[in-house]
Amino acid sequence: MIGDVPPLGATPPTDFQRRARARGALAVRWLERSIEACGGAGSAAFSSRLFRFPGGWDHPYPETTGYLIPTLVAWARRTGEDRWRDLALRQADWVASLEGPGGWLPGGTLRPGRTPEPSVFNTGQMLFGLVTAWDETGRAEYLDVAHRAATWLAEGVDADAGIWVDHSYVAGFSPSYYARVAWPMLEVERRRPDPVVRDAAVRVLDTIADRQRDDGSVADWGFRPDRPAFTHTIAYTIRGLLESGRLLGADGERFVDVADRAATAVRRRADLRGAVAGTYGDGWRGDYRYRCVTGSCQLAIAWIRLAEARGDERYVSTAIKAVERSMADQRTRTLDPVVRGAIPGSAPRVGRYLFLRYPNWATKFFVDAVLVADVHLDRLLEEGPCASP
Repeated sequence: MIGDVPPLGATPPTDFQRRARARGALAVRWLERSIEACGGAGSAAFSSRLFRFPGGWDHPYPETTGYLIPTLVAWARRTGEDRWRDLALRQADWVASLEGPGGWLPGGTLRPGRTPEPSVFNTGQMLFGLVTAWDETGRAEYLDVAHRAATWLAEGVDADAGIWVDHSYVAGFSPSYYARVAWPMLEVERRRPDPVVRDAAVRVLDTIADRQRDDGSVADWGFRPDRPAFTHTIAYTIRGLLESGRLLGADGERFVDVADRAATAVRRRADLRGAVAGTYGDGWRGDYRYRCVTGSCQLAIAWIRLAEARGDERYVSTAIKAVERSMADQRTRTLDPVVRGAIPGSAPRVGRYLFLRYPNWATKFFVDAVLVADVHLDRLLEEGPCASP
C-alpha cells in the first residue's frame, strides 16, 4: 500500500522527477530479474557477487515478495505498462499457495529441505500483496487467504498485554515495529469487516503507542531488546502507526500523533546533521559511519505521507534529499544483471546493515519512495508555482 498513484500526467516534470523516474525504472527491472532468478515464483531475498548465492541470487523470500506486489502494481499504474501488474499477480498466486494450517504464512526464505514455519511479521507483510491482488482482480481466493491469515494473527495477540508471544523473529520479544503487522490487518479488515481482527490490531497499536518516550523515540523498535535500532525498523514503526491511524480515522488520530512525533525527531536530526544515521540508540545517539539505505528510503516515504496527512511541507524537502542520496547509492555503472539497478543494504556497502548485499526490500522501498515523491511533486506543481527540488 503506497497510496494513490495516478498515471503520469501532462505536468512537465522537474529535473529531480526526470532522474528519479529513470532510476525507478532501473530498479523495477532489477526486481523483475530477482523474480526470474527464482523461476518466476517469488523474488530472491538478496543479490551479491561476494556471497555464495547460486548465480549471485539467494532463494525466494515470501515475506518481501508479498509486499513487492503493491509496488509492481503501483508502477504499472504510473507508467501504464501492464506487464508489471501481470508480474505482480503471478507473485500473489505464489504467495497464496504458501498458506499453512490455520492461515499462517511462512517465515524466512524457501530453501530446499527447509520446513516452513509460521511467522507473525512475515505473515503480516504478505497481506499487503494479497489485498492488492484482491483490489486488482476481485478474486475471492486472495481475500479469503488474507482474512484467514489476519484471523490467525488476531488469535495470537495476548489481549491483556497487546503483544504477540509466539512466532516472533526473536523468541519472546514483541517489538514495536510490529505496528507494521497491525497495519495490514486493518487493510484486510477494511475490505472484510471483522471486529476480532480490528480489535486485536488496535490493541497492539495501543501497546506500541504507550512505549513512546518524551524525546519522540519508541522503546523496543529495534530487532532486539536494548539495542540501537536500524532506521529500517524505526521506519517500520512510524509507517505502521501512521497508516493504521489513517485507516482508523478519528479513532486512530492518536497513532498518527505518535508517528508524527517520532518522524519529526528523526527529520530534525537529519536536517541538522545533513544525513540519516544507520542506527539510533537511547537519547537518539546515532551511528553516522554508514546509512541503512533501506531505512532512508522508508523514512522518505513516511515523511511525504505525513506531509500529506498534516500539511507540513518541511517533511518533503528532507524526503527529497533522502531519495537523492539513495539514487547516488544505486548501482548503475555496471552491466552486471545481478546488481544493475539494485540498492545496497548499507552505504558504504560495508556498513552494518546487510553487509555487501542488495536486499530486494531495499530496492522495493526505493521504488516506493520514487513513486511517492514523484506523485507528491506533481500535486504541488499542479497547485501553482513552487521551487523545483
